[in-house]
Amino acid sequence: MDETARLGETIKELLAEGRDERLADVLEDAHPADVSRVIRELPPDEQVRVFRLVAPQRAGAVLSELDDPILRELIGSLGATEVSRILDRMPTDHVVEVVEELPKEQAEGILELMEEEKSEEVQELLEYGEGTAGRLMSPEFIAVHERATVAQALEHIRKAATGDDAFYVWVVDDHDHLVGLVPLHRLLAADPATPISAIRNEDVEAVSVDTDQEEVARLVQHYNVIEVPVVDANRRLLGTIGVEDVIDVIREEATE
Repeated sequence: MDETARLGETIKELLAEGRDERLADVLEDAHPADVSRVIRELPPDEQVRVFRLVAPQRAGAVLSELDDPILRELIGSLGATEVSRILDRMPTDHVVEVVEELPKEQAEGILELMEEEKSEEVQELLEYGEGTAGRLMSPEFIAVHERATVAQALEHIRKAATGDDAFYVWVVDDHDHLVGLVPLHRLLAADPATPISAIRNEDVEAVSVDTDQEEVARLVQHYNVIEVPVVDANRRLLGTIGVEDVIDVIREEATE
């Protein structure tokens, strides 16, 4: 019996025994992908019961792993206000993945209840065509000016809310044009007084917002990169696409 199967048996036993406090502890220690797989196997009423026992800061990660129609059924059972609070905690690109699975009227209702700034970011991404880099990208990334020093870049990362998952620090000019990148490990090893321009990679493969997601996946596989920058027609940096999103694209294409 694999780890997910054992988790499923444990969750079902705790549900049957009504041990919600212990169940919450088990869910806290489990990976969101495993929790979502177990939820898929449960009847609708128990899906809601289990999901509501997931810690608020982890609920979004579990929700984004669920697929239609289970996603729509669960969201319908939770209610728009409860869902909007969960989505407010999630990365913008993951919210897009959830919202685009919902009927238009239901999605609009949830977006209206979300925090204004997050809702606007989600709606901006939804304006890009389905299956494009613009729809897939995250607008949350770390960028520093080309004239900054290593010390200034590190301080910027410390203060940034989006720095936890950063692999690259993107380098931009006065007009936010993409002019290079610095791998995080190189930044940490450099002398604090070193100019970013001295350690950046200037040859950066980027995609436009209307690039097909399959082409993005091919680029990631060919160049073996962890993130792909997304730019507009003037090469202004708009967002990035992480390798985890590309893996989802590859799965979708394989399923098709």
